[in-house]
Amino acid sequence: MPPPDTSPAAPLSDSPEDRNAVAKTWMQRGIALLSASNPASLQEAMHCFDQALAIRRELPFEGSAWFRWLLTACWMNRGDVLTRLGKPEDLSAAIQSFDEAIFHLLRLPLDADPQYRSRLALAWMNRSLALRAQATPESLNEAMLSLDRAKTVLEESVTSERPLNISMLATLLLNRAAVLLELSPSRPLESLEVAQAALNLSQPTEHQVLQAAEISLKARHIFCRAVAVLLETPPVDTTRADDWIMQATDKVDEAMHLTASWERHAGASHFRGLRQELFRYGCHLLLAYQPHFMAEFLLDVLDPEQGSPLLAREDELYQVGLESLDLAASELRRRGPLDLGLQKMDRLIEVLESLSHAAERIKKRAMQPSAG
Repeated sequence: MPPPDTSPAAPLSDSPEDRNAVAKTWMQRGIALLSASNPASLQEAMHCFDQALAIRRELPFEGSAWFRWLLTACWMNRGDVLTRLGKPEDLSAAIQSFDEAIFHLLRLPLDADPQYRSRLALAWMNRSLALRAQATPESLNEAMLSLDRAKTVLEESVTSERPLNISMLATLLLNRAAVLLELSPSRPLESLEVAQAALNLSQPTEHQVLQAAEISLKARHIFCRAVAVLLETPPVDTTRADDWIMQATDKVDEAMHLTASWERHAGASHFRGLRQELFRYGCHLLLAYQPHFMAEFLLDVLDPEQGSPLLAREDELYQVGLESLDLAASELRRRGPLDLGLQKMDRLIEVLESLSHAAERIKKRAMQPSAG
């Protein structure tokens, strides 16, 4: 038995309003398919948006800001799908779709409705994502220019009655920080500073607003990546290295508590992937540069008696932690007392004992039944 036909019905009449009603149905169907985010659903969503686009391109948008506004939605959604599909030809077509959206948005009376400038800024931001996904030196530089244009649009939208869209600006800065790390040559110090700026915007509401929490976590992740690049790129600024490491490990600790807070109060567990990756960054930074702080850091994260924020045992975190403790102990034995300064053999022994003690506590905790 063939599946039921869910295609929109033909318009009741040839009026623009009735034809647009059919286009709206196609759009709603396409948006519903986007949530599945698998290749088959994305292809079907693309078909829906193309159907809506074919109708709305024939509407009298030249004399109607409303119909032009609806047309920009088709181009935006089409570009979104193509970016998600991600093949080289898809990404090129996505950029063309966002260019079409921008073309029409710039022909709207931008001061008449704050939504116009918001969508224009979003179009430039989404264009930068497609360019970034192309991952060529030229496309990454062009992505930076697109983000600059998006920032200009956001700033131009501010009036005494319309404050700056903090969430959109934080997202823009987050994307900019990521691109700065991917440029050739990369610009890690600037990336670190921009990631911190994004965090400053999102942090005040990160415990109340899910989107702010996601931006905050991703900003911390980029900050840690930037620190890793800075520490691995000669010549290393040794006067600032310890501060960078301390800030990065502090951000990892903050992320552990933030994700646990969301799990505790909202049941949101989809941050676990970011949490695990941030935890690994913290371990790698300390292992490479400050192994004598490894025990304190890991007990803070993993040991309930030390105030661990985790609600349930996460086996991957425990495994990474135990491996890091073993590696830290081996590395300190190899380096000898010079790693901790002259005449500090006693301190070295103390640190090695703390690493062993931490390993025992974490092994004991890891053997306990998981709470969930």
